Amino acid sequence: MTVTDAPPVTGWRRLDRRSIWVEAVRPAGGLLLAGAVAVTLRGWDRLGWIEPAIGAVVVLGILVLSAWAWATTTYRVTDTHVELRSGLLVRSARSVPRDRLRSVDLTVDVVHRVAGLAVVAIGTGRQGGESDDELKLESVSRAEAERLRSVLLLRDAAPAADAAPPEPRAPLAQFGASWVRLAPLSLAGLVAIGVLAAALGQFREAIDYAALWGSGPVRSGVAWAEGVPLPLLVLLALGGLVLLNTVLSTVLYVVSYGGFRLVRGDDRTLRLTYGLLTHRSVTIEEARIRGVRVDEPLLLRLGGGAKARIVAAGLGVQDGEGNGKRDSDLLLPAVPVALVHRVTADVLGAPSSPAAVPLRRHPAAALRVLLLQWVPVSLLPALGLAVPAALGVFPHWPWQLALVLVPAAAAGAALEFGNLGHALSGEFLVARGGSGVRRTAAVRRDGVIAWRLRRTVLQRRPRLLSVTAAVAAGRGTHTIAYADQDEVLAVAAEAVPGLLAPFLEPDPVDGSAAQA
Repeated sequence: MTVTDAPPVTGWRRLDRRSIWVEAVRPAGGLLLAGAVAVTLRGWDRLGWIEPAIGAVVVLGILVLSAWAWATTTYRVTDTHVELRSGLLVRSARSVPRDRLRSVDLTVDVVHRVAGLAVVAIGTGRQGGESDDELKLESVSRAEAERLRSVLLLRDAAPAADAAPPEPRAPLAQFGASWVRLAPLSLAGLVAIGVLAAALGQFREAIDYAALWGSGPVRSGVAWAEGVPLPLLVLLALGGLVLLNTVLSTVLYVVSYGGFRLVRGDDRTLRLTYGLLTHRSVTIEEARIRGVRVDEPLLLRLGGGAKARIVAAGLGVQDGEGNGKRDSDLLLPAVPVALVHRVTADVLGAPSSPAAVPLRRHPAAALRVLLLQWVPVSLLPALGLAVPAALGVFPHWPWQLALVLVPAAAAGAALEFGNLGHALSGEFLVARGGSGVRRTAAVRRDGVIAWRLRRTVLQRRPRLLSVTAAVAAGRGTHTIAYADQDEVLAVAAEAVPGLLAPFLEPDPVDGSAAQA
C-alpha cells in the first residue's frame, strides 16, 4: 500500500453521481434475465404488453430511489472520526473514531468496473452485525477509494516529501497455474448446480411440461436410457456429475481467485487482491492479527492442499443476522499445503508455521465418546422407516438402505478422533479438530481473553474435557475438544498464566488440578 500524505477530508461529500445508474443496473439486469427465461419457456405468443410495462415502471422506480439515496447520503473524514449520514425516510448518522478502524475492503464488480467505481467497506472491530462492525460507502470513484484506504489506515506520521519511494516487495503469495489443479477437489460446482436448479424452480408455473416431455430431445434421451442397464445408468449419472462438478468448480475458482496476490506493505499492513469479475482488495493491519486458521476439507487434504484464514479484529466475519460472510477472513484460497505453512509462518512472524507442529493426541476414550454420539443418531432414520415397514405401509428396502448411515457415522467419528490434537508452540496455542474439514487454529497466547470449560455426561467418567479459548478477533472461539481433563487444564493454565489458576483446585481423587 502506498501511504499518502494527503490531508483528510473535512467537508461533507456525496457518493459518486454515477452510483445513480450503477445501483439500478443490477436489478434491471435481473428483470431482463427473468423476462428472457419467461419468453424462452412460454414463447413470445403468450407474452403481453403488461409484463414489459411493469418492468419499465420498476426500473424507473429504482432509478428514482437511487437518485434519492445519492442525494441523502454524505460522508466525511475528519482528523478524529469517520462520519456517515444516510437514509431515505429515516435518517441515520454514524460516527466512528479513526483509531478504532481495523480494515478497509475495496470491492469492484463488473458493473462498478465499467463505471470506474468501487465499494469501500470500513471494518471497525465491533461484532454484532453490519450496522455495528462496518461502515460502507457504496459507489465512490476508484481514485477516491484508494485515497480513503491510505488515509484511514494511516497511523503514523506521513513520510517526508523528499523521502525515497519504498522498494517494491516480493509478494508473499501469488496466483499460479499449479493452484488450479486443486479446484476440482471441492463441491462448489454441485452447489452452483443446486443454486441454478432452485432459480429455475421459480419459473415452474411458466413451464409447459406436456410440450417439454413431448419434445424430440427429451423423448430421444428417455428412449436411450430405457435401453441401458440400471447399474450402468447410475454410473453414467455419477460420472456426469463428477465431470460437471470438475468443470464448474475450476471455472468458479479461477473467476473468484484469479489474479490473487498477497503483499506486505511498508506501513505494517497486509494487502490481498483477487477476483476476475468481482475484484476485491482487502487491507489489514498486522498489529490486529491474533493468529491463523488452516482449513483442510477431506478431498483437498488428500490432494495435498489447504486453505488459510486470518484471525484478526475488525474483519466483519458475520453479517447482520449472525451468518458468516464468505471469504471475509481469507488469507489463502485452496493452495498447496506447503505454501500455506510458509505464508502463515511469515504472517505470524514465527520461524515455522505453528499449524504444522506435532500435536498431543487425545486419549482413546474420546473415540468411544464420539462413537456414542454419532452412531445412535445415524440409526434414527432406519428406525423411523422400519416401523411403518413392519406395519406394511412402506416396503422394507428404505430402512435397509438407511443402514448405510451407520458405517458412515462410525467413519466420521473415527475421522474426527484422528483430527483431534493441541499444543503450545512458542507464543501460540494450537487447537485442531473437525471431521470432514480438519481445522487447525494457531492463536497468540496473549490474545486469549477467557476460557470456557464444557463436559457432557458421556465425558465425565473417562475424565474428558472440552476447553474453548475466547479470542477478541475473528470468529471468537477455538476449542480443544475431548482432551484429557488434567492435561488440558495444565495446558490452559500454562498458555495464559494467571487467567485460569484462581478457578482450579486439587482433585479430591488424585490431587491433580481440576475445575473449580
